[in-house]
Amino acid sequence: MNMAELKQFILSIEIQALEKTLVNKEGESQFSLLIRERIENLKREGKWMHQLDDGMAISRPKASDLGIRSAVIGDVDTIRDVYRRASLTNKADHDLIAAHPEWLAWNDAMLPFALVAVVDGRVVGFASARQVDDFLELEDLFTDPNWMRQGVASALIADIAGRGLRIEVSANHAKAFYESVGFVVTGVANSPGGPLIRMHLDVKRVRTYD
Repeated sequence: MNMAELKQFILSIEIQALEKTLVNKEGESQFSLLIRERIENLKREGKWMHQLDDGMAISRPKASDLGIRSAVIGDVDTIRDVYRRASLTNKADHDLIAAHPEWLAWNDAMLPFALVAVVDGRVVGFASARQVDDFLELEDLFTDPNWMRQGVASALIADIAGRGLRIEVSANHAKAFYESVGFVVTGVANSPGGPLIRMHLDVKRVRTYD
């Protein structure tokens, strides 16, 4: 997706969220918080989008300096921002997201289970995994679009695998990535957005690239 397309899509999401708020006759809409967060995110993104439009190079530290740590409350705004921008990179999901703009709001109840990938003090990706019975369910795995294909996601997977438990995930467009780090398909699961592929990783098979 080029920058013009991204801006247009963000605008369409904003309009639809506002329209849903306007038709709510029972007080504050469930989308009000999303809209307020969206406005704040737009302010933070203004400079970033302007740089890309002008073709200016954005300096980036080396991915070899990447570290993984537990997420803290101060990371929430950045995690929300990465989650939303990374979600918008999948064109196949655009119709679903347009119909459900609330899906662009990260569930911060996952904060206690989240890890962040950090380069030079900046969060460039995150993952969350919670234990279910004898395995870990991977709920989130998102990389800042400016850092995709730099080893961020595979580093997060490798860190989670260090807990020594099988990792399971429901995947869609990321199937190829998961297979590249050792996940195998085990079945299909239903979701509000349609069928998803269920995959699992035997921790002995994890690979450290993406």
